[in-house]
Amino acid sequence: MGDGSAEHVRVARELEAELDDHPEERGEILVEAAHAWHRAGDHDRAVELLDQAVALGGDDGGYARVTLAEVLLDLDRDAEATAQFDAMLADATPGPGPYYLAGELMAERADFEQALVWFTEAAGRLTEEDIAGMANGSETFAPAYDILAGRLRARQELDLPLDELDESVLALDSDFDRFGELDARLAEGAPPAEVRVLFWPRAEVEPAHERWPELVESADVAAVLLDREVDNREMSEAGVARITMVPLTTAKLTEFAARTGGDPLSDVTRRACLDEIVDEGGLIEWPPGRNEPCWCGSGTKYKKCCGTPGPLPE
Repeated sequence: MGDGSAEHVRVARELEAELDDHPEERGEILVEAAHAWHRAGDHDRAVELLDQAVALGGDDGGYARVTLAEVLLDLDRDAEATAQFDAMLADATPGPGPYYLAGELMAERADFEQALVWFTEAAGRLTEEDIAGMANGSETFAPAYDILAGRLRARQELDLPLDELDESVLALDSDFDRFGELDARLAEGAPPAEVRVLFWPRAEVEPAHERWPELVESADVAAVLLDREVDNREMSEAGVARITMVPLTTAKLTEFAARTGGDPLSDVTRRACLDEIVDEGGLIEWPPGRNEPCWCGSGTKYKKCCGTPGPLPE
């Protein structure tokens, strides 16, 4: 057994030891322990624990069924995984969470037809409180937004026309300050561990402004890049542990929007484009080393470009 497997075994055993001490968290602990056993290679034990969690019923049982289906798919036991999904529908779990998790699982596996089925099931279980989360400016972290945005992405992958639920996401998103939820979290003293920033490299600022002046309001390259550097520094000083930058080009956004049927001016489209760029390996760590090329694409060392020492502008 390798060191990695031994560590997973240790974690799994520690989690199982906590079951009697935390009966109110039994479902969550069983699922976490099963994950650890699965990673350790003891798939039978993982399935055994997930079966126990499924028996608890309710949302815990629903989450366990999705996790069990994921393990079975990893083991190429597709028929058994399908049986778990069928059972979840038959159980009619009231909360949307397990259905959303199933949609995410199918989307990760590029089965967008099934992803759409599960996101739609989740959308049908949203409460008034969930919907309210979309209207109070925190939709990126609200269950309703996550579910409907996932459904929209699946529909775009399937080249389906927009419907009313899709329009509800786009309508909110068009008026949404994409950093608003981040500002709120920083103000509350709870910065996220990582922030991914979609940005226009130096050579793309003017073309993007010419193409989408509503999106890139200024053609002043230096000012746009300075604003990005300042925002990054402020996030870092506020406690964001890791900032990764994702470069966007007019050609990429144009192609992505045409292929998915999205609107380049929509945050939903650009976020989905960001995810694709990340999957392709397009990430830049910020800040670069002082003697490394600047993140902006100038080819100049960071310390002599956007990383020039000095106080931030007020």
